[in-house]
Order: sequence, then C-alpha cells, then structure tokens
Amino acid sequence: MASWYGRLQWTRILWPLMWLVSYIVKDKRRQFLGKEKCKSSIPVVVVGNITLGGTGKTPLVQTLVQYLKKKGYHPGIISRGYGSTVQVFPHSITENDSCIDVGDEPFMLYHSLNVPVVIDPKRKNALEHVVSLGVDVVLSDDGMQHYELPRDIEVCVLDGNRLLGNGCLLPVGPLREPVSRLEDVDFVMRSGLTGGDDCFDFLPVSWVNVKTGKSVELKKLEVAEEVLAIAGIGNPQKFSKTLTQLNINCPLKSFADHYAYEEADFLDIPGQILMTQKDAVKIRPFARDNMWYLKIEADVSERFLDNFLKKLKYCSER
Repeated sequence: MASWYGRLQWTRILWPLMWLVSYIVKDKRRQFLGKEKCKSSIPVVVVGNITLGGTGKTPLVQTLVQYLKKKGYHPGIISRGYGSTVQVFPHSITENDSCIDVGDEPFMLYHSLNVPVVIDPKRKNALEHVVSLGVDVVLSDDGMQHYELPRDIEVCVLDGNRLLGNGCLLPVGPLREPVSRLEDVDFVMRSGLTGGDDCFDFLPVSWVNVKTGKSVELKKLEVAEEVLAIAGIGNPQKFSKTLTQLNINCPLKSFADHYAYEEADFLDIPGQILMTQKDAVKIRPFARDNMWYLKIEADVSERFLDNFLKKLKYCSER
C-alpha cells in the first residue's frame, strides 16, 4: 500500500486497530518468552521477516541450503505450505506431488535443491518429521512469528528499498512485529542491495524454458518483439527491475502473490512470456514453447556466510 511506503497518510485513521494488533503481538511474544523453551535435537534456522510482502526470503533459503551442502551438511526445509491442498500433515514432498498439492514455494525448493522438504501449518510438527528423515540442520522458510517452533538462529530479511516503510504495525503500516524485534534476531539482511555484509542482491543465472527445462545464457535468449513479463510474487517490481538490468524493457502484468495460474490466463497473450521461477512451477503443466523463467541466486557476501557458519557450529556444539 502506498500509505505504508509513501507520503499518503490515510491509514492513520486506523491507529486504534494498530494498538490492538500491538497488544496481541506483544502478549503472544510475552507468553512465549515466559514458557520453558522446547529445543530441537539439531540446529534450526528461521529465515523470515517482520513485514508483509515479498522480501527475498526464499532465494536466501536456496543459497544457504546450497552453501551448507557444499560444507558437508545434510539440510532439510520446513514450510507452512501456503496454498497446499493435501489433507494430511506433516507431509514430506515427493516426486509424485504437484505444485497444487504442496504450494508453489515448497514445490520449487524441493525440485531445485534435492533436499527433504516437509510442510505443515504447525511448523513444530514439520520440524519433528523432517528430523526423522536424517537431516542435521533445518531451515524454516518463514515462520519468525511461529513462536512454538524452536529456533537457534533467526535471519530477518528486509526489502532493501522499502525497509520498514512508515515503521508502524498493521494496519497502519507493513509491520507484523515492532521494530524492536530486530534487536533479538541474529542477522538482519537487506535484499536488493549491494556493498555490505548485511546486503544481498538477486543474481540472474540463466533463462530456463518452462516447457522443456532447457537453459540458455542470459545474453543468448532471443527476446521477441512481442514480449510480456508476468509476476505473481509479493513484490513484482523486483522482477521488473531485474529485467531492466538485463536490458529487457517490456510491460509487466502483476498477479496476486501465490496466484493459481490457469491456462485460460494466457489465451489472449500470444507472444513471448517471461516470468519468475515461482510462477513457472505453476504454469509448467500447460506451458508453451515461448515461456521462459529467470533463474536467480541470492548473491550474499562471504563474510556473512562465514559468520553464519560459525554461529551454526556454535549452536551444534551446545
């Protein structure tokens, strides 16, 4: 909302609701801090945020998992499974599952990383199940406010351009928790920026054909004259910005985050279509030859990775 991040101030009329949200959030956390904390037998890393909207959590989870695998770890991932249709939880994703079954982001993580991915609205149950699969570290894609979930490391991801907006809690501002919550996390990372150990940008890797899975180098994709970009993500302007950096200037059609695409959505779009990987996993069953997704990585600093690994080793030895 423009009033959260710009100069419009109309949400100020919602101050009474914000105070109610503030009371609920603080009371929930107070109850959590007052309980004896349940611990996991292996380290748990929560990658989340305190704002609404996309901040780049999932690409960072992908990068951390790939890094941990190179270091000899056997990571697993847990997720709420937003948008899933399976009825029995916890559910460990398999090759037999579809994107509709388990949700777009868990489906994408499973197929891009080849590690156990378990979904459950109750993340604590997902954690117990993924531990039984033989992993030695667990990453939770989101879940910072899911206090029942034990955690050893918290990584809070902020949109580097939007940051905390007007600094107010919902519904006056974009915050799910007060700004003071950042004092409790282990790492605060700002996405879409470069130049600091607490920053990471989205590094385009290649273009991948949605239908065939064939990859081509970034500069070798033949962009058609009639081309449209689509994005059903939390912050679609990020994708548009990346395309501009690749010297691709085309219209962007935005869809709701986690939008469930249907073939009918593309009947009146005859030209080439560019999209994110999160879009592609839902479109693949009816993809056309001229559909491509941009494969990206979170380009984080070596110092952050070193500090992250040191913290993880410390948690493992406790």
